[in-house]
Amino acid sequence: MSLIVKGQELPPVTNYSPGEYGGGNQNWMISQGQDKKIYVANNAGLLQFDGEHWNLYKVPGETAVRSVLASSSHIYTGSYMEFGYWQQQENGRLKYYSLKDAVGGELIDGEQFWDIKEVGSHVIFQSHQRLYSFNKETGKVMSIVTEDNISNLFKVQDKIYYQVAEKGLFVVEDGVGRNLVDNETIRNKPIIALFPYAGDKILAVTRDDGLFTISDNSWESFPVEGYPISESFFSALYLQDGSLALGSIGDGLYILNLEGKLEYHLSQPSLLNNTMLAVMEDEEGNVWGGLDNGIAVINKQSPFRIFVDTFGKIGTVYCSVEVDGIMYLGTNQGLYYKNANSNEAYQLIPGTTGQVWSLNYLNSQLYAGHDRGTFRIEGTRAIHIWDGLGTWTMGEIGAGIIQGHYNGLSYFEDNALNEEADYLDDFDLSVQHMIIENDSTLWMSHFHRGIFRVKLNKAYSEVEAMVNFGISGKSGLGPQIFRFENQIYFSTEDSVYKYKNDLNEFTAENDLNRISSTTNRISGASRVLDDGSWWTFGEDNLYYVNRDPFEQKLVAQKVPLPLENRIITKGFENISLIGKNRYLVGSNGGYIEFSLPVDNIPSGELMLNAVSTSSKRENFTYQQLGDSKLELESEVNNIRFVYSIPAYQSLSRAEYSYRLLNYSSAWSQWDQSGIASFENLPAGSYTFEVKGRINDRDTQTLSYKFTIAKPWFYSNLAVVVYLLLFILGLVVIHYTYNRRHKKIIEERERNLKLKNLEAEQEIIRLQKEHLEKDMQEKNSQLAASTMSIIKKNELLSSLKADLKEADNPQVKKVIRTIDRELREEDNWKMFKEAFKNADKEFFDKIKSKHPELTSNDLRLCAYLRLNLSSKEIAPLVNISVKSVEIKRYRLRKKMDLPREANLTDYIMNL
Repeated sequence: MSLIVKGQELPPVTNYSPGEYGGGNQNWMISQGQDKKIYVANNAGLLQFDGEHWNLYKVPGETAVRSVLASSSHIYTGSYMEFGYWQQQENGRLKYYSLKDAVGGELIDGEQFWDIKEVGSHVIFQSHQRLYSFNKETGKVMSIVTEDNISNLFKVQDKIYYQVAEKGLFVVEDGVGRNLVDNETIRNKPIIALFPYAGDKILAVTRDDGLFTISDNSWESFPVEGYPISESFFSALYLQDGSLALGSIGDGLYILNLEGKLEYHLSQPSLLNNTMLAVMEDEEGNVWGGLDNGIAVINKQSPFRIFVDTFGKIGTVYCSVEVDGIMYLGTNQGLYYKNANSNEAYQLIPGTTGQVWSLNYLNSQLYAGHDRGTFRIEGTRAIHIWDGLGTWTMGEIGAGIIQGHYNGLSYFEDNALNEEADYLDDFDLSVQHMIIENDSTLWMSHFHRGIFRVKLNKAYSEVEAMVNFGISGKSGLGPQIFRFENQIYFSTEDSVYKYKNDLNEFTAENDLNRISSTTNRISGASRVLDDGSWWTFGEDNLYYVNRDPFEQKLVAQKVPLPLENRIITKGFENISLIGKNRYLVGSNGGYIEFSLPVDNIPSGELMLNAVSTSSKRENFTYQQLGDSKLELESEVNNIRFVYSIPAYQSLSRAEYSYRLLNYSSAWSQWDQSGIASFENLPAGSYTFEVKGRINDRDTQTLSYKFTIAKPWFYSNLAVVVYLLLFILGLVVIHYTYNRRHKKIIEERERNLKLKNLEAEQEIIRLQKEHLEKDMQEKNSQLAASTMSIIKKNELLSSLKADLKEADNPQVKKVIRTIDRELREEDNWKMFKEAFKNADKEFFDKIKSKHPELTSNDLRLCAYLRLNLSSKEIAPLVNISVKSVEIKRYRLRKKMDLPREANLTDYIMNL
């Protein structure tokens, strides 16, 4: 029994779950703003999407938002017991302005606003009980229609229409509602959409009964062949290309044209949910679906169509071909087919279960290279003509066909259906890729051993000669041999090499390698298609090269198809030509179809959506986005930028690069995050710059300037204070140093003085000792001299006494001589001179104390100073001892000495 799977190629679809957009599950209405941002009425509030980031805004009361309309700079919303508009602030955030208080009177209890339409300067809000008109110029709100059950609101050619249950369809004219088609004509059919159609006609889409046209007051059925009349629809939209989008209650989205052709039908698992509450078409032609659980974006205008093998019924597509109106897919599970250009299901050709490596159209016959050998394909039948171990590839050579297998080559003549193929002798290499140079030579590439040129004998039974060409560089899962413009090449992940016949070698010096070197290739896989183009595979794009028909040069072009949409085992990348300029790319989960040229769908410009800042321990605060330079406090040194390109093509990859001048002048690596954060920035002035690229188009560069102030301890005032403190510190240090230096100098001077004093004292002591010694010597001399005088006088006195009795003139002469020698004045003069030398200041001191003393008194004092006794003094003054005592007594009186004072001690102590 054939395995049947759905075979419809669908446009790319992107689904957003509630977890991704951060809101409620139900989405009731969708609108696009003038900045190309998307706004969604969601159960949790108003959703805003800029192409990269979702933001959720809560309405007062945090109720579900049922309707939304973006118009100019306002986003109007309606919810439970609340309606109004949002406006973007300078910081990029939306602020809500309620209009319910402008209504004359109160809202009806439980009133919800399910739709919003704009006509001229008026915005109409619809609840089930009323229509309210908001005049954008005057700001006034008024109720224009009051009914018990207003089911829907429509706008057709600047007129407002509404349906009232069991009353019919009405039109608002001159501010009041007029019945256009009565309920007897409509027969209670719920209308979900009205569109202008064919001149002055209006096309009405009903929930369960199909299409109708309205002309004047007539209501006529409009049958469309293939219309899914069995379905119940909740939303509808007449698209720009003339097709009709129908959002069903339980079976997803239908896209059909009014000629009766169903273009495609999307449901689970292509959609997250089969109930589509809202349908909207954006400026790029994308169809947005508000689901009962999630949001879907269908890239209807995309040049790509994707077949998704969601449940793995077909498997990985290794090869494909279209022959005689039948589309064949060779996969890891077998060979599948369907009628080309139809939405039929793929069916497995019986008997082909297993790996299908290649589909080869040779000599007007289709062959399948299979892991169980070779199959001849005739329509929807497969004939197993060879059961050898695995057929990788096949090619025409001579009068027959040569096959590359897991373990060698085989050959058979293509003249009988059951012709047995024979292995070539003495050759057991795996041949996955090969090309035929001529009837005797072929080229093959081996996973590990490189490139071989193989010479066959005439009977194709054995290999006569073989040359191995080594490889260099990064070959990935092996090199791949191919022929392009009748030249032999092989490709690795790094380079493309061309065979030079005259040198019998491969060289990287060739135009194809120079062109491909600028591409971001991720594999050595190469495919040359029947239109002469050479294809290779990159991370973000497919690249193809062909010859310009006018300039006759090779030209490289690319098809934006990111790797995540065509994941397949490396080395097994494949692309097939399935029609004029129509291509099919196989992947692990199905395939992608596209036609050339691939026109880039325009997208919005790069936008800076938010700038937020924070200090170390605070939440982020949004800042204004205007041209004025942002100035931040020193502690607010964390900043985050949010930016995006409002592009909603799922196969288009928007990338961003940024830099922060005065922090780093180098641009960051391209990434898709749309967020740049900087933490703990030092004080200074910065300029943030960001640029983007999408679909080979570079956007303008946006810039944002901001300044982080210096901390208070780095401020100008602080610097001045620091300078003053520094100067004061220098002064204090200088003063302290001078003071200390002065103190040291004073201490040194004091020490020096002390040392000098000590030296002086030592000198004085030495001088004193010297003087004392000198004094002693002089005193000794004086004493000796005095004693000598005393002895001399005593001797002379004795001689005189002895001679006095003789009466001899000669003796008298001698006595006279003795008297002359004994004269006191002569002795005194000699003594006085000697005494002054010994004690220079004595006479001055005693005169100052006792000025009344006479010279005789001074003479006595001098003798007493020498501690002479009266007996010793008497000879010196030539008087008796008693006379000396009398003199001493008189001297005591003059000095007024007390009785107990010793005269000699007093004189000696002066």
